[in-house]
Amino acid sequence: MAKRSNVSGKTVLLIIIALVVLAGLLVALAYSPVGQQLIDKIGSSGTDDKNHDKESVFTGIGGNLVAEDGTVLLQDVAFEAHFIDVGQGDAILLLFNDGTSVMIDAGSGTTAYSNTQGYQNEMVAYVGEVLGDLSLDYLIITHPDTDHYNMADGVLEAFDVANIYYNDCDKDTQSYINFKAEAAAETGANIVPIDSDGETYTLLDAESYSMTIYAPGYDRFIPTGGTDYGGEVSNGMSPIIIVETASRTLLFTGDATTETEEWFMDTYAGELDVDFIKIGHHGSTSSTSEAFLDLVTPEYCVIMCDDGEAYGHPAATVMNRLFDRGIVTYRTNRHGNITLFIDSDGDMAFNVENHVPVENNTVPGRSDLMLQPAA
Repeated sequence: MAKRSNVSGKTVLLIIIALVVLAGLLVALAYSPVGQQLIDKIGSSGTDDKNHDKESVFTGIGGNLVAEDGTVLLQDVAFEAHFIDVGQGDAILLLFNDGTSVMIDAGSGTTAYSNTQGYQNEMVAYVGEVLGDLSLDYLIITHPDTDHYNMADGVLEAFDVANIYYNDCDKDTQSYINFKAEAAAETGANIVPIDSDGETYTLLDAESYSMTIYAPGYDRFIPTGGTDYGGEVSNGMSPIIIVETASRTLLFTGDATTETEEWFMDTYAGELDVDFIKIGHHGSTSSTSEAFLDLVTPEYCVIMCDDGEAYGHPAATVMNRLFDRGIVTYRTNRHGNITLFIDSDGDMAFNVENHVPVENNTVPGRSDLMLQPAA
């Protein structure tokens, strides 16, 4: 005679409910910041640091991008954009095929990275490695928030800078006053202070590339007669910069707000098919409106942010907008230093310090373009 089971139907039901709850918790964990960090750690385990060495895969502007196994990934590299991981801040270095160099912002002011001097030394060393014997042709400080300029003194001290652009507002913080004085003291530099009404500057106009600054000015979004350049007003004065090179169009936004984006859409007054965008204000909800994304239609983006503990960047709302449009997303807080390469044919590739998956790649057939470490 078969032995009778002691497991009642009620017990089975409780077990099923427990398993469903456990499965739900596991799914929630996988999509949480903690879960993402665990996935990143697992995904990056087993890789060798040498696979993240820029020199091991790139021979310089005009040369080839080559994997350690000898595979040629890009030929005749014409442009590179370096998004330097400085925590909650922006430090971007652009290099064109004739050696022209542009730095957009140089700062980090987040409370999560209190050792600013240490980060400054690393950032300056990184820039020096990329520039080699070259000087810095342009330094653009998008707006007077410390996480965009508080390491500019290190750049000015380390490199000869030919041209310096910044908003000439009278923001009464001693650090911005000091920066403007240091910029004015840069030997031989052409200083271009952006005025209250802003202007469109054709920064570069070469045969194979161009760079245009659309500056709203520093008083456009402030009440008449006002003098408070904090918060949204400071971010709103960030220019929107368009780079065109090798048949590709790139957009750099500083901390431009939705008001800045609306002003730009009215000023530009036309369709703009963008391949890449540096997301505004570290992924905050104050930037990257749906209307703006629908105008510029980027396929790839970079978000420069810290681990989110200080300000909660990037915001879920913005990440959802990128997800809905399938915009392949790289983040400095996940990928570390990020470099975008473009060759003379317009082919693109990203190299990252930390090889973890990209986000928001929901468009069938769209490549993430990430270089993979050699086997």
